Amino acid sequence: MGPLIYLQLFGIGLSFGFTGPCFFSCTPFLLAYLAGKNLNWKDGLKEALIFFCARLFAYLLLGYLAGLSSVVLRRFSGSGFLGFLKPAGGIIIVALGISILLGKFPQCCGCRPSLNKTFTFFSLFALGFISGIFPCAPLVALLFEITVISRSAWEGALCALAFGLGTFIAGFIIIAGFSKAVSWFPARVLKSDFSLFVFRAICALILILFGASFIFF
Repeated sequence: MGPLIYLQLFGIGLSFGFTGPCFFSCTPFLLAYLAGKNLNWKDGLKEALIFFCARLFAYLLLGYLAGLSSVVLRRFSGSGFLGFLKPAGGIIIVALGISILLGKFPQCCGCRPSLNKTFTFFSLFALGFISGIFPCAPLVALLFEITVISRSAWEGALCALAFGLGTFIAGFIIIAGFSKAVSWFPARVLKSDFSLFVFRAICALILILFGASFIFF
């Protein structure tokens, strides 16, 4: 398999990440999450990286399965495992929304900071993995194309890596572009505690509604 194939898949990943299904399925709730937490742009990028790395890992797994055979990929795509993951992802998004609405985690033997970091890391990683492992229709079509052009499972994983890196870079550029805006707005515009609470509540509501759509639809 020549390098041109990987370059083409990388380009497809960029287009998916900038204007395609990867943009519309992930960017809205990521921005709502970062805005609601009122993070500075550097911390926001760090948390977004957790999500994007987990999604890339999911793409690698799907590419490996696609490289094995289309039969294996179909069995995996049609398994009850994926049917369980979508509502699980919705529950995680709702939990993130509730945590933003509360604005803090309960005290537990003085270990609040570690609980906060642990909850954030595992929630974002799980959400990123679920977003990647539950592919949209265009990605499913691409995966079946990978089954045709790949001669081994590892070639399938490399194809998925090329595509995933495209979505990774596109997503990171978008979040980097918006992260300064979502960190600047609450600090510079919302001066009172009440206005900050309303803004946080709106971001939390967006996340909760987004998560509910995963659970019930």
